[in-house]
Amino acid sequence: MSTIYDYKKTRAVVIERPYEVRLREITLTEPKKDAYIARTYYSSISSGTDMKTYKGLQHPEQCYYPLVPGYETAGEVVAAGEESDGSLKPGDRVMINECRKYGDVCAAWGGGSEYTVKDSDTTNDTFDYMVKIPENLSYIDGVLAYLPCVALKGIRMLNLEGRQTIVVSGAGMVGISAMQILKIVNPNLRVIAIEPNKFRRDIAKKYVDIVTDPFEAELVIRKATGGAMADQIIECSGNAEVPGILHKYLKDGGWGTDDAPGHIHWQGDYPEKIIMDSYHRWFTKNCTISMSCALAPGCKEQILAWISEGKFDTNGLPVEIWPVSKCAEAFEYKMAKGEDVFKIIFDWSK
Repeated sequence: MSTIYDYKKTRAVVIERPYEVRLREITLTEPKKDAYIARTYYSSISSGTDMKTYKGLQHPEQCYYPLVPGYETAGEVVAAGEESDGSLKPGDRVMINECRKYGDVCAAWGGGSEYTVKDSDTTNDTFDYMVKIPENLSYIDGVLAYLPCVALKGIRMLNLEGRQTIVVSGAGMVGISAMQILKIVNPNLRVIAIEPNKFRRDIAKKYVDIVTDPFEAELVIRKATGGAMADQIIECSGNAEVPGILHKYLKDGGWGTDDAPGHIHWQGDYPEKIIMDSYHRWFTKNCTISMSCALAPGCKEQILAWISEGKFDTNGLPVEIWPVSKCAEAFEYKMAKGEDVFKIIFDWSK
């Protein structure tokens, strides 16, 4: 049986510089005694974070090139250190996810490597520890489970009691996940999706009460709510032009002691500056705004349980499986097709 010290090098998807991707060998860090080593069987391209990194749009304070992108990964534990926490063993099928340090390249979020060192030096153990995948789920389910965790963290910050109208802006993986989770948490919610891309609007129709494009959204929400507008908005588009104009979809409120104000939660990744609309349009809404990043402890376990129980749907999500050997072509394809591609998953056996 191999030990954690047997893994020195690994294949990885490397963005050498903006618009240039290669599958090549990189160096792993020297593992700590508490390390697990995991082998990736499937990973993905994040339509938001990874594509913005591919285009060179991430802030230089966050990462530099060459770098390993990704965080949606699933595979198998292949070795455990003598001081590992004992929660996993070689052979366990797991969500692997982020690695924040490699030996000779920037990790960025670092999921796109065939072998990954997960220890106290490379991983945020507070929330990004590896979690076993239930037996009735596939490795691809394990890949698709990660971004729903991001949506779940944000949704847990909201008061979702009663018959509220919740607007979800953006129907990418985080947005579609938020739509599904809202209905799991409270089936009585009226959920309205706003999405400019027709392909993604068609996906959203499976999970919400109403779907609209941004051009008709204000009128559609007004009609659905009898003029009251949305109680809360979850912004998942990743488009920096969107957060600043969300006030027009939100209710007026918060003027009395028993009158809850409208609320907006920012859930997207915005490397660009967010420009807010004229202040008087926001000030008179009397609303509150929150935001969240990444995931929280317990989110992976909960999402996997919901998928395993048939409450959260991954089968209806249009994924495209690519051999990891074609990673450069896959990024180029995603760049050309844009929002008409929902999710690309890499098969590391090919």
